[in-house]
Amino acid sequence: RATAPVAGAASGAAGRGGSGWPVMSPPDLPPRPVPKASLTDVVPRRTLVIIAVVVVLAVIGAVLALTLGGDDEGAQGAGSGKGGTTVASATSSGDTGQDDSGTHTDGAAGESATSTSEPGGSAPGTGTATATSAGPEEGKDSAGDGAASTHRGRQGYTIGLPEGWSYRSSDAAGDRFAGPRGQKLLIGWTSTPKDDPVADWKNQERSMVRSQYQRIRIEKVDYRGWNTADWEFTYVQGGTTYRSVDRGFVVNDHQGYGLMYTAKAADWDSDLRKDTWRTLTRTFRPKA
Repeated sequence: RATAPVAGAASGAAGRGGSGWPVMSPPDLPPRPVPKASLTDVVPRRTLVIIAVVVVLAVIGAVLALTLGGDDEGAQGAGSGKGGTTVASATSSGDTGQDDSGTHTDGAAGESATSTSEPGGSAPGTGTATATSAGPEEGKDSAGDGAASTHRGRQGYTIGLPEGWSYRSSDAAGDRFAGPRGQKLLIGWTSTPKDDPVADWKNQERSMVRSQYQRIRIEKVDYRGWNTADWEFTYVQGGTTYRSVDRGFVVNDHQGYGLMYTAKAADWDSDLRKDTWRTLTRTFRPKA
């Protein structure tokens, strides 16, 4: 009895031109894939161009933000419009780099009686003094106070600025000023001053983080009858040795101030430095 030929035999016969069984694809072969459409078939070419332009602009914007984004003062302070009104302006010259220290003003974290602070936490700010007590210097008689202009701070204090000095910026530390030859001044204030500025400075010194910091003195000084202490020290920044004196003083139970003055150590014994410090300390007036 004849039997039906198997599929393989039929395929072979058909391939040789014979007649008989139809040719069939083996059942285990996957179906033929459907060709994918190109990106331009799905998204119009014009849309792709627009997307590319947007991406390029975004990259350019990011690069500009990284390269032009703020100077030292911008990193730590607000713009020059936020620090109060300058009654009479003076031009500035010399190095105007911002001091790393700052005085904590009311509302800032870590506030203290005389509130100068280092980045990463150092003493709340006060002004600066000479290697010896600044009292005798301030007591000298002179013709005039040496101020070329008067600045009224946002807190309400006023201070005379010598020739070449100008207001620079304000931030949580206080108001910043710059003068010739890299001189700097930072004024801070608090409404909750501590009653022992010397102890406050010594406590804050534990958090000092300045490069090559060296203390010169922390001591009580005479300053207009206010409870006052000076913290004087040197440090190195950018290869230059600077000298600072933080003067913290308590005017009353709800007003404390810090005058932090900085100059290059090489200029500390100069008449310019001495006259500048004398002018700043003589002309400062607390909020009425």
